[in-house]
Amino acid sequence: MNTPHAPTDTRAALQSLSVTECSRSLYFDRFARPETEKEERRDYFKDGLKTKSIPLKRDTWLTFLRAGLGQMPDDLRFAQLQARLMVNMAGGVMENAGLCLDRFGIPYIPGSAVKGCARRMAIQQLFESGAGFQPPQPEDITAKSKRWEQCAELLVRIARVFGWGDLDWSHKQKDGRFISDFAYACGQADWDEIREPAVKALFAAFPNWKPDTGKPLWQSLPNFAGSVSFLPAYPVQAPNPDLELDVVTCHHREYYAGNPQFADAPDTEEPVPVVFPAVAPGHVFVFAVVPLHGCDAALLNQARAWLKAGLETFGLGAKTNAGYGWFDCSEAVQNTGQEAVHRHLKKKQAEAEEQRKAQAEAETKARAERERLARLPAHKRFKDEYSMLADEPFASQAKKFTEMTDDQRHGFVLALKEKRETAKRWAKKKPELIKPWQDYARKLQPPIELR
Repeated sequence: MNTPHAPTDTRAALQSLSVTECSRSLYFDRFARPETEKEERRDYFKDGLKTKSIPLKRDTWLTFLRAGLGQMPDDLRFAQLQARLMVNMAGGVMENAGLCLDRFGIPYIPGSAVKGCARRMAIQQLFESGAGFQPPQPEDITAKSKRWEQCAELLVRIARVFGWGDLDWSHKQKDGRFISDFAYACGQADWDEIREPAVKALFAAFPNWKPDTGKPLWQSLPNFAGSVSFLPAYPVQAPNPDLELDVVTCHHREYYAGNPQFADAPDTEEPVPVVFPAVAPGHVFVFAVVPLHGCDAALLNQARAWLKAGLETFGLGAKTNAGYGWFDCSEAVQNTGQEAVHRHLKKKQAEAEEQRKAQAEAETKARAERERLARLPAHKRFKDEYSMLADEPFASQAKKFTEMTDDQRHGFVLALKEKRETAKRWAKKKPELIKPWQDYARKLQPPIELR
């Protein structure tokens, strides 16, 4: 296996492995070859696609969701990938291959990306609720107050689900735009009117928080991580192959590199196609949203609704505007995912039943063996015990001749008689070890000959 950038000892250990025997995640994360171009680069990725994942992880993840977190099939959300997916592109399409693979080589979606998708949908809903749009006609104070109240209630739900940081409640702007997503969605003219009741509602929801009388109320809010945990999304079904090669073509490399001779981006440059792998469409991912401190059923259902809408409206990962990373969260996909979970649970129940039966049979056999041994004379029980010993511990017992009782010696002699090859080897190489046993065996009634 060609691993030119791996450490010497790693390269030596792996050079005997074929590509298909290599860990897929290790191949893409540690054995990148950014210097390759054109066909050599394509061949590198083709070799990477030959590596395999360990599908057992998909089953164990479902087991964790059900047994570890108590998630029922109806609690989970399923979405089928409709186009190729690219996650983890920040480091470049060579170094991490545009993929997010776990240590078992399975494509997954990090929880941070899942949360970001749901939050984007929630912010969009707040923006479209009337706060971020300019009213089509002048509003009277009653209509405006009602709109502010509705937006404040929605903002509270968003804040409680996703949490907030230092800047989320501020007025700070950059290039004429609010830094805070909350403020952006509410609109410059309405931000103060919406923020104040929203902050009061949050203090009421968390009575242990005490405002600082020396600051504006919103500055007294502590940072909050959110009442909902968005877990990583793993596939419950995957197409074959689960990864595909894709290509992006840069038509103006010199222009983007800042070459002044190409400042007008003339159509004289040769296009440069760059290949990279992507997650194939057809994957059915399972999304789990788990309640944390202060989360009620209404907030949890709201978080799930935002996630579903976000997956279908905005998608996930890179290049969503070009059609990548879009999902189908229809009822048909939900039913398909739940059926997969039910099959998994049924399989696990059958395995658990088989394990229970096997354990019961083993216990029955062990009990029968204990009862059989209890009925045997003492020297025969010791014989069975010594017969099961390997060579080295058996020889260690032989050296304890003077410490043994008559029943133990009698049992050991019977075991030694069965171990004929051991007796022959001791007679030839360790006569001092076998002699006291030979003398003892001849005195038994009837005598036993060890040779």
